[in-house]
Amino acid sequence: MNWNPNRSILLLAAVVVIGVSALLTMESRLTAVMQSDQASIGAGRYKPCNEPYSGVPSKLTGNRLLPASAPCAACLGVEGNRHNYPCQKHNIKNAGNSSHPYQGIEAGSNRWIRMACAEAHKSVAEGGGPFGAVIVQVDDATNQVIRYWRSRNQVTKSVDPTAHAEVTAVRMAAADLGVYNLGEIRRNDPQLRLPQTCETSHCEIYSSCEPCPMCYAAIRWARIDTLVFGATRFDAAVPGVDFSDLELYEELSTPYQDRHRFGLRVLQATTDNSLDAFNLWKNSDKVEY
Repeated sequence: MNWNPNRSILLLAAVVVIGVSALLTMESRLTAVMQSDQASIGAGRYKPCNEPYSGVPSKLTGNRLLPASAPCAACLGVEGNRHNYPCQKHNIKNAGNSSHPYQGIEAGSNRWIRMACAEAHKSVAEGGGPFGAVIVQVDDATNQVIRYWRSRNQVTKSVDPTAHAEVTAVRMAAADLGVYNLGEIRRNDPQLRLPQTCETSHCEIYSSCEPCPMCYAAIRWARIDTLVFGATRFDAAVPGVDFSDLELYEELSTPYQDRHRFGLRVLQATTDNSLDAFNLWKNSDKVEY
């Protein structure tokens, strides 16, 4: 059979077309998956922003201790509401005690805390947990908001018991910025992945609800020094919501030997290599965090 250059060219062109088509299909599918993942956390990764930062909400004067409200007829009449729990209108701040832990820190509202609470509401509407968080990166020189991150509770969607809204927000911001100190982000940091014109910037976090001990620790490990939250730990514990951190706080204040009453067995093991990692760490060149 004679070699036909025209046929070879046509065959080669067909192979190229098929290959390009396959690549485009794979890219389209990957884009769809990425968009789906981004939608699941509320707003994808980060949103660029260039507007003045008004700062945290102004403190309120006087005692703003408010009780839970009576049942709300409008809420109870919502189609699909099968449980008929009363609609709560005010934050619970003392759970029946004469004093509460929020004295001296009560403040009003601003765009960012409302955004965090809106993320929590969207999360529930889409089958997630009732928690949201927003991290704002602020230019230290101009007080402009450089960018922000929105996140939601991802425990059930990612099958990860640590994927609370605040932890997820910290993970996103740190990964995108390439730093683990969100309290002081320096322009000359060789690890910094996102641009900033100022010498330094910092992050502040807004949470729809008072952080649990794990989330609080994550915020502090990230060196974030400003936290604003909306609902209280008492709000999170009401019937129908049932996310009580009160037992966790009590457990953390209990000696290890008595924590069996919370269902936890704790032992401190004496073993000959328990200090090996620390000894190597303190005598090694390392990246401190």
